[in-house]
Amino acid sequence: MTRAYLKMTDNTSNNNKLFTFNSYDEFKQECLRMNNENTIDIWNQLPIELPSSKKSSTNNVKYFTRRQQHRYGRKLKYYATCCLLLKKTQKKRKKLRTKIFHLYDEMFNVPHMEQNDCLVEMCQQVAQKTREFISKGELYDSSIDMDELFQAARNIWFLCGLYIRLDRKMYLTDAVFGYSMLYPYTDNFTDSNDITKECKQEFAKIFFQRLLYGEEYAAVPESLKLLSDRIKKIFDMVKFIENDWPRESYKEVYYGLAYIHESQVRSTQQHACSEDGYQPTMELIEEISAQKGPASMLAGWLLVEGHLTYEKTAFLEYFGFGIQLVDDLQDVKVDLKNNHRTIFTQTITDGHMLDEPTAKLIHYFYHGKTAYAVFEDTKQQIDSVTVPTNEHSTITFEQYTFLSTMSGVLMLIFEAASKLKQYYSKKCYHHLSHLSPIPFRQLKHMQIERRIWYFIRHQWF
Repeated sequence: MTRAYLKMTDNTSNNNKLFTFNSYDEFKQECLRMNNENTIDIWNQLPIELPSSKKSSTNNVKYFTRRQQHRYGRKLKYYATCCLLLKKTQKKRKKLRTKIFHLYDEMFNVPHMEQNDCLVEMCQQVAQKTREFISKGELYDSSIDMDELFQAARNIWFLCGLYIRLDRKMYLTDAVFGYSMLYPYTDNFTDSNDITKECKQEFAKIFFQRLLYGEEYAAVPESLKLLSDRIKKIFDMVKFIENDWPRESYKEVYYGLAYIHESQVRSTQQHACSEDGYQPTMELIEEISAQKGPASMLAGWLLVEGHLTYEKTAFLEYFGFGIQLVDDLQDVKVDLKNNHRTIFTQTITDGHMLDEPTAKLIHYFYHGKTAYAVFEDTKQQIDSVTVPTNEHSTITFEQYTFLSTMSGVLMLIFEAASKLKQYYSKKCYHHLSHLSPIPFRQLKHMQIERRIWYFIRHQWF
């Protein structure tokens, strides 16, 4: 499992070296080289069986009995009801938040962190920046809908996490706003069935030039005239980014943006086509997935800090691939309908159950601390906090945010799997259901991210 990381950590003198290059091609090639070592090599070494089902703690995740699951499920329902229906004073809200944090820690074996005020403040800041983003988005584009803003807000949450990791005050900068809005604008453009393949290809060319070189167009090409309003909005978002990061001083910012654009364009190769018989191979699907997810993480970090080190790049490559696979698991039914091939839909198309790729994905995040161990100065810290020794065990804020984030991602995996029962063997689905602290019957209707979105919009935080 750790072989790929040994390639990187054996040359520790390079870990803090800036990830900077003289050209976009050099940047891209080094990303791809590190990508193979820190994503695909690790993915191919992971176990294809789910973690042991013994009733004991394993890598911070418990095996839950039905009684435990129903108890946690009842508590969550009660807290959700309190949040939605009861009018609370600030003091009572703070007390309720504290109970929710403690319940979360208990469910996932995350050691207790006594700085609860810091956690509450962090959540409040994220919520505040999200609401600021909604207001700014609606002010810029009165026609934008809440689903598009939700899509963009998920990126805001990730970028807020980077501010927390860097111990910086959160700001909704022009760059953060522009980058987040690019997601719904460009995704809706490339995914639209109303836009021809030729138009999409023409747009991809001019957008790449705009991102990498800053080339402006006095007028869009004739073939894209009818889409000029959409294209203007997309190019406006690049201007927002340029307000914060001058091109001559921060060329890697624009290398990162061009890299994710190329990765997204390349992902069109994941679409199977019955008309001409085109079918992507599993090897190609894995390669594209391992490029697209990390590219998004790298671009996000560059927009927050302006530069990367080799060790941060390695971790973001690792984590980005995992998040991409979580998204793909969440979208299995939609992707099957649209003939879009991911590791999961290709497995189904090949006539297999999702048992093995889901087990590998869960192991990928169980072993997240292996990757995190090369992330700056945490080598001595993370291995010591796998499981709390007693109810009074405490950890640092940095350790807590890392472990709770990994646990949250695992919860999204369980939620996605709970809705895909027909694609798992009976044995695997039963096993999966006992790794979740919430009963699958309740979890599949929970819509975790949407609930967070609802509470933020209605100012519960």
